[in-house]
Amino acid sequence: MVDGTKGLGKTRLMPATLIVLNGASSAGKSSIARALQDLWPRPLLVTGIDTFIAGWPQSFVKFPGVDGTPSEQTVGLRVVPGHGPAPSWILESGEDFTTLMQLAHRAWALLNVGGIDQVVDHAMFERPMRLDALGVLSNAYWVGVTCDIDELVRREALRSDRFVGFASGSSAVVHEGMHYDLVVDSTTSTSEELARQIFDAFKDKSR
Repeated sequence: MVDGTKGLGKTRLMPATLIVLNGASSAGKSSIARALQDLWPRPLLVTGIDTFIAGWPQSFVKFPGVDGTPSEQTVGLRVVPGHGPAPSWILESGEDFTTLMQLAHRAWALLNVGGIDQVVDHAMFERPMRLDALGVLSNAYWVGVTCDIDELVRREALRSDRFVGFASGSSAVVHEGMHYDLVVDSTTSTSEELARQIFDAFKDKSR
């Protein structure tokens, strides 16, 4: 039988890293995660909620009608009104997507136990998702990524891969009930500057 773990750990000088970046849509989490990869002394896996949203079948993602008709109920994802400045929209998870994210949290925890360094790009827009993540990923280094709402909206308008209003909607709820190891503000700082800030803070904590 082939040992699939043979050779793992040759660059291991400290316990496996698990960093979770939590913030609103367009806050710059993905760019920060990529910049952290460039700083990390070992291979650092970038993963996160967008992997699962992008892979979810579009037939089970429901949007409101152009006439304002509410989106249909679904086991997947539906877009519902948010609580930020208009336009404001937020995702709501159905039963199957909720299960998927619970399994994702456990997969990330298992990778951590297996010695894989990870940075998770998350956006916890619902209380059940937040409580599950905090419980399962209890040993993670939690980083809150904040950004001024006007800057979030500006960035979102320049993107072609976001439903307009997600930045406002997610910013209103994503940090509720959170207690972070570190908070960084991406309003004016570059991704490289924030990655260095996270790297240095994590390094100091690990000493």
